[in-house]
Amino acid sequence: MADDPQNQGNSGPEGDQGEPQNQPQGDQGNGPEGEPNDDQADELSTERAAREAAEREAARLRRANAAQRGTDLDALRAEIRAEFTEQLVRAELRAAAAGKLRDPADALALLDVASLAGSGSELDTDAIGKAVAELVKAKPYLAAPDQNSPAPMWGDVGAGQHETAEPEPASPFDRLRRAYSK
Repeated sequence: MADDPQNQGNSGPEGDQGEPQNQPQGDQGNGPEGEPNDDQADELSTERAAREAAEREAARLRRANAAQRGTDLDALRAEIRAEFTEQLVRAELRAAAAGKLRDPADALALLDVASLAGSGSELDTDAIGKAVAELVKAKPYLAAPDQNSPAPMWGDVGAGQHETAEPEPASPFDRLRRAYSK
């Protein structure tokens, strides 16, 4: 078996020097009726006892950890406050980025929400606004298009219907006259 010092590291029936081992073939280590030997039974019972003791200790530690976490209400409150503050900062960041960025989710992805949350429970909306403004300054391609700026020159390629300043000529001769008179 695996605990036999003569058989460690050997994969075949031969020892280190190539000599055959003196073990019977078939039910190795088993008694005449297929029952384990006394040594194997002792090993199995000690392994079972050790496993049961380890399981009892693990269950005791789980209960102790659960009991300790349940009584530490201040730590639970601080954790809940931190999560709530982070959610508030995310909402405020989305609101601040709504008119300034094409996609307000970019602000959540590119800015550090934890640093904007701070240590207190109060939100610093000025710091959030400055962070969004710095993001727009650093990455202008993320900025929302300005409504007052003219349309980009490359946007109109001349396809589609356009309003003309001159009315459509009434006859084909008028069309030719207009085309060649200029």
